[in-house]
Amino acid sequence: MAEYLEENRDELVSGKHILELGAGAGLPSLVCALKGAATTVVTDYPDPDLVENLEHNVRQCKEFEDNKPIFAEVLQIFMNVI
Repeated sequence: MAEYLEENRDELVSGKHILELGAGAGLPSLVCALKGAATTVVTDYPDPDLVENLEHNVRQCKEFEDNKPIFAEVLQIFMNVI
């Protein structure tokens, strides 16, 4: 997915607002942020280790590319159902 987004960034990523649900490590979102997305929001289930890793990856992306507009968030849509 990350490779596909990078190869097709002009059509799919550049200037777009990106939301990744269930991101895991967030690689596709990181690629989008680095390849010109207007804003990128990376989400996943509220597991402490998973969220910590995701936030770490987002911080690294921001440092690498001069504070890109990328944010890590806990996915809360279905939390009342679980």
